[in-house]
Amino acid sequence: MNRLQIRSKWKEITKDKVFFTIKNKLIFTFMVILLVPTVLLSYVSYQTARQNVDSQMVSSSREAVELIDALLNDFFASKMQQVDALSRIVDLSAVKAADNSNIGVQDSVRRQLLMYREIEKDADMVFIGTKNGLYMDSADVTKMAADYDPRERAWFKQAVENKGKIVITSPYISSATGNLVFTVAKETADGRGVAAMSISTKKLAEITRTVSIGKEGFVFISDQDRKYVYHPTSEIGSPMPEGEMTSNLYKTDTGYFQYKMDGVLKKMMFSTNASSGWKIGGTMYESEIADAASPILKSTLIVLVLSTLIGSLMVAAIIFSILKPLRKINEASLLISEGDLTKQIEIARADELGVLSSNFNKMASSLRALIYKVNDNAMQLAASAQQLSASSEQITEAGKQVAQAVQEIANGSAQQVVQIGETNREMNDMASQLQAVSHNTDAVSDSAQHTQETAQEGTEAIRTVIDQMNAIGQKVKTLSDDVTGLGDRSKQIVSFTTVITEIASQTNLLALNASIEAARAGEQGKGFAVVATEIKKLAEQSSASAKQISQLIAAIQKDTDMTAASMETATHEVEQGMLKADLAGRSFEQILSSLDSVAVQIAQVSQATQGMAANSENVLNAVDAVSHISEDTAACIEQVAASTEEQLASMEEIASSSALLSKMAEELQETVAKFKV
Repeated sequence: MNRLQIRSKWKEITKDKVFFTIKNKLIFTFMVILLVPTVLLSYVSYQTARQNVDSQMVSSSREAVELIDALLNDFFASKMQQVDALSRIVDLSAVKAADNSNIGVQDSVRRQLLMYREIEKDADMVFIGTKNGLYMDSADVTKMAADYDPRERAWFKQAVENKGKIVITSPYISSATGNLVFTVAKETADGRGVAAMSISTKKLAEITRTVSIGKEGFVFISDQDRKYVYHPTSEIGSPMPEGEMTSNLYKTDTGYFQYKMDGVLKKMMFSTNASSGWKIGGTMYESEIADAASPILKSTLIVLVLSTLIGSLMVAAIIFSILKPLRKINEASLLISEGDLTKQIEIARADELGVLSSNFNKMASSLRALIYKVNDNAMQLAASAQQLSASSEQITEAGKQVAQAVQEIANGSAQQVVQIGETNREMNDMASQLQAVSHNTDAVSDSAQHTQETAQEGTEAIRTVIDQMNAIGQKVKTLSDDVTGLGDRSKQIVSFTTVITEIASQTNLLALNASIEAARAGEQGKGFAVVATEIKKLAEQSSASAKQISQLIAAIQKDTDMTAASMETATHEVEQGMLKADLAGRSFEQILSSLDSVAVQIAQVSQATQGMAANSENVLNAVDAVSHISEDTAACIEQVAASTEEQLASMEEIASSSALLSKMAEELQETVAKFKV
């Protein structure tokens, strides 16, 4: 099987388990280890940068609001001091009304108002109002209508309501100058009216406009009536829009909230000016936060892509260094599972995979040596079985010849008995049948001679049988020793498989230690934990293969034990056959001895025949003796025939055992032939 066929078969084995291959597990594990921390780090970095930008913008907004609040306090402080001083020194009792007018006339008061206007450069107008409805300002010629009643104005009402306190009104259009102003007012010390100073909102706009938040963010000011004191895009004095923003702004004195206006997401930091009660709001756009964090996101993505590429290359190198030796081991194990033990793994490494490949090569070498020994023993067993079978066939054939010879002897003995009987009957008419008796005596002599020759041949055949039985016994003993040696080598094979199992167990223990070390390594060791798991599986497969080899060797040893038992039975049967052959030999010797006696007696009969006429009684007695001898001879021949049949049956059993032994040897050779060494 070439490398292409091995890989094709391996792909066929693993085609339904694509995701569960070590390669995909390692890729998945390393990519998770690589991408998850990198993506999380990138995400956290981006979110941290975004939060930092957001915090900076919120901090900038807070600083802007606090700056405007401080500037307003400074701006209001001098005006409030001037109004406070004016309210203490102005004498409203001296103010007189002009004819048919509410406009007050008093030079000393006018000079005081003019002086404070000159002191406070930001003042639009300095004026007073009395509780009896008179009005006087710092202008040389007032533009107020004659019926102007200060008591109806907000600045007058608020100052009177907040007796002893300085109040700041909402922006309004001044009737005196036509400018958009707000007024700082306080009730006079004598309680006769209110001293006030109007300030143009342009100064507030100049102060507030200098402060910005981000690129598009801005600061605005609104009064207690929810009207804009300053807004970069809305008209001063215009009401604020109803909605979430305005509602949240006036819930508390200070705070921070997020809102959406015209579909745009914004954030606002606000506070309340202690001097005026106005709201100072700092608005910033959420999009600016994303725009500010966008370069960080781009840099993070570039780092993510580069680190992923570099990490992927490193992961690919690591996976390749692990999978290449594993693929070689898998290919070698697949060849061994197919019976090819010639594959050697060439991995020049000092790590666990190198040790595993070295142990694998040692296992393959041990198996090759084992198969060589088993094959040699199987060939020897087959040869011995063939020799035993051939010897059994020869002995069986010799036994058949002996049986045939014994049958011929039996037939001759039967004929002899018949002839003796005829002789006995004819002895009654000896006188008339003397010539016939003489002729029959000659025939008996010939038959006896033939019987003697046949018995001699049977004796030689029995001796041959005995010699062959001795040879068979020696062969059977040799074969029994070979079978015993085969059993001993099978036990050695079992010891080899035990060594293989111990190696697999040690490899399994090594994989377990690797898993423990990988678990100690945490997330970074998960990939090596998977590798250790796969090594453990390979060790378990090696152990399973060793177990299968042990089972095969156990079956071979069982067959060997059966063969040894059969050989022991065959040895016993051969020994029985040798005993029976020896008995048959002794019987043939007895037959031969008896035939010698018969020959002597026939000679005596022949001699007696010559004197039969003189002594027929002696002839009759001699015939009776011959009859008895013939009967004894027939009985002996029957015993020889029975022994020969038993010997032939034993030879057939030996032949059957030899055939079984030969079949077992062939099966053993077929089993060993499955392995390519």
